[in-house]
Amino acid sequence: MLKKFKENVLNNYLPVTILLSIITVVIPVKQYLINSYNNYTIFQHSANHFFQKVNPYIEYPHEYRDLFLYNPSFSVLFIPFAYLPTLLGMFLWVTLTIGVFYYAVRLLPMDKKSILFILYFTFLEIISTALNMQTNLLIVSGIMLTFIFLEKGSCAKSSFFVNLGFFIKAYGIISGIFIILKRPQLKSFLYLLLWFLLLFCLPLVYYTPGEFIILYRQWFNCLLQHHEINMGLSVMSFIEGLFHLNLSVYYVQLFGVFLLLVTILIIALKKIYEDVKFFFLAYILIWVIIFNQAAENATYITAVTGSAIWYVNSKKTFLDKTLIIITFILTVLSPSDLFPGYLRNHFVKPYSLRVLGPMAIFLKIQISILFDHVKFGHNNSAVQPS
Repeated sequence: MLKKFKENVLNNYLPVTILLSIITVVIPVKQYLINSYNNYTIFQHSANHFFQKVNPYIEYPHEYRDLFLYNPSFSVLFIPFAYLPTLLGMFLWVTLTIGVFYYAVRLLPMDKKSILFILYFTFLEIISTALNMQTNLLIVSGIMLTFIFLEKGSCAKSSFFVNLGFFIKAYGIISGIFIILKRPQLKSFLYLLLWFLLLFCLPLVYYTPGEFIILYRQWFNCLLQHHEINMGLSVMSFIEGLFHLNLSVYYVQLFGVFLLLVTILIIALKKIYEDVKFFFLAYILIWVIIFNQAAENATYITAVTGSAIWYVNSKKTFLDKTLIIITFILTVLSPSDLFPGYLRNHFVKPYSLRVLGPMAIFLKIQISILFDHVKFGHNNSAVQPS
């Protein structure tokens, strides 16, 4: 029976594809019926405000809660959804975000078993971010697709996803590091510039240059006025919760930037990108979350995906298995109803234990890259350039 289960479920794309298809339908209907889709409403009205030429970066308490903080170009990108009936728009938005993530994972240059592990491991996180109607699935997908199309030899596509990530959420631009490390060519930078200019100028389809400048000024002012110093679900909150150390958020983040820069430098100088590329992809996906002061539950799809990518490429030692189990229990399961509420409320939340697994995996990758004597796991076969 166990053998049949592995053959029919764990080694087959159909079950997980059906599961994802089901939640793609169920989530928008459920959220619509209970009137819980504030983020979608924010995006929807941002497109309305774009055409009305009113300031989208102020409060509209009669329309939605919170503020719209995304790049002005995002309002244009959301227009295809904004003017549809709300339920239909929500369904297409959830279909897009889950579909793009599924597409990106399926394209990863890894074997079938590894891809299926990633899809099953991230399943609960997919549900979490889809319920929030957020853009996190698009961000993690953009980072993976930049990596994937570089492996395929497509500068145009990889450069597009670097810029798309940036114009959705600024930290999406981090995927540009892959282009720098993988033997960059002049055309790579030309494509980066081209896509940047095209996406940057999107509001000019409806705005005059003067109005365009005012729009960006409104955005910058909003970011400055509503920039809050908090710790989110990050390394900073973990240190404070566990050790009661009130460290400066900026100092910890600067240390994180230092680690990233040192890692990039070592990979470049030693010319080991091809040897560590899967580990570095996982490293980046985890790094952008655990050092992010605005990280929240719905953003952890990125760090969990990075953790899964690391594991399928690891040697799967006892330590590796322990770390991925800790990540699954504390990071993936703890926010769900499958996890004991008492443990969640008295241990996981107060001590930010959701960060523990990805942080430990990040440190293991860091040590692996910094020190030659630590051997890497197996590498899946890379996709041949198309």
